[in-house]
Amino acid sequence: MAETSDLVNIDVEIQALSRLGERLIDSIIADEPLEAIEALINSDAPLWYQNEAEGISPLHAAAYMQNTELVRVLIERGAVWNAVDNLKNTAGDIALSFNDLETYMVIRDAGIRAELLLSLLSSKASIQSSSSVVLREIDSSAAGSTEAFLSSNLKFIKDAYGQDICVLKIGDEEVGVMMGWEQGIMEDTVRRLCDGHPNAQKLKILNIGFGLGIIDSLFQALATRPAEHVIIEPHADVLQYIKERGWYDKPGVRILEGKWQDVLDSDAIVGVGGFDVIYTDTFSEDYGELRQFFERLPDLLAGPESRFSFFNGLGATNALFYDVYMRIAELHLADVGIDTQCLYIYDRHCTCVYYQDWHRTRRPKPAVEGGILPAVSQAVAPPSNVVTGHGSGFTSPRDTLSSGTGIVVAVNDMAQSPVTPLLQTPAPPVALSSTGLGFDEEAKLVYGVILSLRNMVKKLSGRDEQFVNYRTSTYKLHVYETPSGYKFVMFSDPNTDSLRFVLRQVYVGPFLEYVVRNPLVKMDSREYGIDNEYFRASVDRLVRGLSVFP
Repeated sequence: MAETSDLVNIDVEIQALSRLGERLIDSIIADEPLEAIEALINSDAPLWYQNEAEGISPLHAAAYMQNTELVRVLIERGAVWNAVDNLKNTAGDIALSFNDLETYMVIRDAGIRAELLLSLLSSKASIQSSSSVVLREIDSSAAGSTEAFLSSNLKFIKDAYGQDICVLKIGDEEVGVMMGWEQGIMEDTVRRLCDGHPNAQKLKILNIGFGLGIIDSLFQALATRPAEHVIIEPHADVLQYIKERGWYDKPGVRILEGKWQDVLDSDAIVGVGGFDVIYTDTFSEDYGELRQFFERLPDLLAGPESRFSFFNGLGATNALFYDVYMRIAELHLADVGIDTQCLYIYDRHCTCVYYQDWHRTRRPKPAVEGGILPAVSQAVAPPSNVVTGHGSGFTSPRDTLSSGTGIVVAVNDMAQSPVTPLLQTPAPPVALSSTGLGFDEEAKLVYGVILSLRNMVKKLSGRDEQFVNYRTSTYKLHVYETPSGYKFVMFSDPNTDSLRFVLRQVYVGPFLEYVVRNPLVKMDSREYGIDNEYFRASVDRLVRGLSVFP
């Protein structure tokens, strides 16, 4: 009976805390005075609470209200900086979506402090201790465990586009260990590591993690081959792949079989006397192991002119987590005397680069010749032999963009680009009515409306802030603008709730994965829009999965 009574008391306490948490979030959203909100916090309203409907916490709510002062208070009182809502957005992500840099920096810096403290504590006491509590999910799969990865089977295959890829199977999903599209990243990395190096004529290079051999092949293709080229690789399948391609017989190349933790103290490494260039790109290792490698660098690098780089996938699916770990990596590298340089290049000289629709009845005419980038508007008019209906899609003549209605437009207003002739498309079926405007004209009008409203908001408010959406009697326009100037626009029914977070999901999901990180997408050429089937299909799945989708 006493045990049952205790459970009832716990349940009552949880319900009371939940009510306080809901009240705190509601007070923040209602923009109540800071004093009233602090009074709730002093009444033990839980800062860790996340509501069931959306998964937002008090910190999420404060970021949504762009209340930097309140965000500081919540952080100081113990709010969870890295909590994610039901859409996997952190409070920092919300601040970024408003281009609220001040609030974002408060949250990001809190993350840096928290992770540095956690790192310090874990170095002082073993996290395996029975008295230690680590509130982190342990990934025991091959993607998160080195031992599980080394015992897994890898496949070296070509994807549908003819790119070499290395994959492993985790459950029902195949996960890429290394992909052919990384070629461009590796080329730029090798250039920065080797160009102008004082020892360019006799480089001693160490690489940890062979993968597909992309970066090692680039090292071997230097104008002057490395004097010594040491590769550390632990996975049996990769070692077999290396043997089959003759790497063991290449002059100046040595393959050390094993984990770097077991090899770095061997005579094969120590006997080199230091390396001019070091690169590491391991799989399934976390930041703790990467930091351990950082600490070995002073003994591995030949001197002050030596250079080091690593493939940075730290928090790669989340801008906030990526930023936090980038700063932490810089600090830890500084601790061992490494000067860090970071370069971000996201150059998009384009106008309308993508269009897709789902349930649109009044369609624009095809663009005039030279009026829009190829791969953007081929899907405006379906082939005449395709029967369209409610919710149905169709495919462009080049089989690149499927469309059926809605609009997604990305524009960088920092630069305008010349355009090239549009690939011709068949005339639309009679059943589809036209807006009377060409697609190029419509795209310009959409952007003009956004620019005008943004300028109006700026003049009325006295500061450069973004509007979220506007509504007429027949439609609602939703906007999400990235810090780099891309604008994602969607039209919907006038009664639809805000789709800003949906547009942000398009950006942080399909756009970053299949466009920004894919060098095969030709957006940078000033000649093409987004011509990527994976992007189109991913956006289509996301939109069709919405509760508002008819």
